[in-house]
Amino acid sequence: MFSSQETKSLFVTLSLILFWMTISVSPASAQEGHQREREAFVYIVQSGDTLISIALRYNLSLTDIALANNLSNFNLIFPGQQLTLPGVPVPATAQSETAPSGADQTHIVLPGETLFNIANAYRVSLGAIILVNHIANPDMLQVGQALRIPSGLPPTPETLPAPFAAIELSEPTIIQGRTLIIKVKMSAAASLSGSFEGRPLFFNDSGNGQFWSITAIHALVEPNTYPITLTAGLADGRQVTISANVNVVEGPYGLENIQLDEQRGGLLDAELIRIEQEKLNNLWSQVSPHPHWAGSFWYPVAVDSLRITSNFGTRRSYNGNLTTGFHGGTDFGGDVGTPIYAPAAGTIVLAERLTVRGNAVLIDHGLGLFSGYWHQSQLAVVAGQEVKPGDLIGFIGDTGLVTGPHLHWELRLNGIAVEPLQWVQQTIP
Repeated sequence: MFSSQETKSLFVTLSLILFWMTISVSPASAQEGHQREREAFVYIVQSGDTLISIALRYNLSLTDIALANNLSNFNLIFPGQQLTLPGVPVPATAQSETAPSGADQTHIVLPGETLFNIANAYRVSLGAIILVNHIANPDMLQVGQALRIPSGLPPTPETLPAPFAAIELSEPTIIQGRTLIIKVKMSAAASLSGSFEGRPLFFNDSGNGQFWSITAIHALVEPNTYPITLTAGLADGRQVTISANVNVVEGPYGLENIQLDEQRGGLLDAELIRIEQEKLNNLWSQVSPHPHWAGSFWYPVAVDSLRITSNFGTRRSYNGNLTTGFHGGTDFGGDVGTPIYAPAAGTIVLAERLTVRGNAVLIDHGLGLFSGYWHQSQLAVVAGQEVKPGDLIGFIGDTGLVTGPHLHWELRLNGIAVEPLQWVQQTIP
């Protein structure tokens, strides 16, 4: 028999053994269950995000995010930046339902994913995903959000007449304001021309029977199905014409009312606008035969000071009047004197003071693509100068029709304004 003291000592010893067995022989499943709790949820900042919008979306305080990321300035975040969000659970794996060939699928949004990346992964057009999911703002995906992915498998096409071997549209369903890429493969030597909405298509010959062209989808075009006409010219003089359809859907654009003081409001004079527009139309209606750019465009301002204050396509009214147009570019906020850089190679075709747009620079990138930089405080280039990505072209200012200092960055394709950020987020063609 044990004495009471011996019994007490034995009990303590057994308790300690059981405790150490519990913490040293934990099941693997328990370790896995706690692993995700220890992982840090990392959010990739998207275009248009602010720190407060991220905090509200994930039910966090600004202070929590700032402390977790050593942020000294709540206003200094930029697209592509990685932010640790404390306390937000991390999804274990990508979740997408398996589906038979040609059937719709479901995708669960993971940290850092963008709608463009998801569309690329499934080989489906961005516009098709926006359309079937009724997405109001493509930049506002949420982790864990379920997206319906329409089948990326096109219907079996009819046999194309020679010399056409294949036709590929970057986005068979596309939202207003985007750039459409058209790729054509030929089975025999031929020239290629085409048109869309009464506008000519200018094709670049990549060799080996491969051609590509780009065309603008106007931000105010009526949603509908539109034909693209393609004509091949054969060596014997014959011509073969075919068409392909593109489905245009409404863009997710909001509404802004711009308030101008009396002095700035005077720049809305119709005659002033007409004269300036005519000058620019004469420039960006020119089409140089070859593309000067290569790869995706850079941002025109330093990424560490990137702050978007107004998005492309926003429907606009001034001083409470009827909405008559849309915002033809992307605005970047910044102090007067903030440097502006060329986002791609090209030739300066305009560098001067304009009445409405203030100090302005226009770059010809080839194939009818131009980029404009309005409201500058000072210009750093001259007309005729060649530039490459990252070259200084000027400085942010508040000249012309503005309510404060900013850079208005505009892309024109055959005279039509298109979404500039598409050219940053995507390599075209």
